[in-house]
Amino acid sequence: MRTYSAAEITKMNIIAAAGNLAAADGFASVSTRKVAEAAGENIGSIHYHFGGKDGLFAAVVREAMSWCMDKEYFDAISAIDETATPKELAKVVRVIISSEITDLFRTDRPAWHSQVIYQLLQRDDELYELFRGEVLDPSMKALGRFLKIIDPAMDETEVFQRTVTMKMPIFAHANYMKVFLKALGTESYTEEYLQKLEDLLVRQAQLSLGLPED
Repeated sequence: MRTYSAAEITKMNIIAAAGNLAAADGFASVSTRKVAEAAGENIGSIHYHFGGKDGLFAAVVREAMSWCMDKEYFDAISAIDETATPKELAKVVRVIISSEITDLFRTDRPAWHSQVIYQLLQRDDELYELFRGEVLDPSMKALGRFLKIIDPAMDETEVFQRTVTMKMPIFAHANYMKVFLKALGTESYTEEYLQKLEDLLVRQAQLSLGLPED
């Protein structure tokens, strides 16, 4: 098991405190003073480890998007060739959706990660560009390649629409988790619930793409 130095622990505490604050109220409302208070550290530690607020926010974004840098379905899509059968393509649909659900809900990642991603999507600055360049663009490129293998005539607008249709219900379960869990009368999504959600979204995507059920 890895052990962490005092400096690493301090940095992780500061990033987590800033992440939780940004997730709750947006980056614009986060000050180094608030972060220091929430982390139980002094403001000088923030400047020492991150060079200031901009460096800290970039570290928060990198931590939040670390879970989506290595998607399982990237490899699955890369392995597809022209001889792939509809059944094989249908299985990749499940890999895509299952990967997204697993990343968000079947790991021990902090809840603030997905909320920070949601906050990023409301911005138009260097933090958004960091996320777009390292996460959004690679993901859209991979899914676009997959969808055009299924239907080479599909234009970019339809590629976008189908990608959003597949992924947004999953992201909604993260971004509106408090509301959804309250409606469900539970404290967390159960594995049974997540599996039913996966099966439903997979089947919908397979049907809309003209693929057989896997």
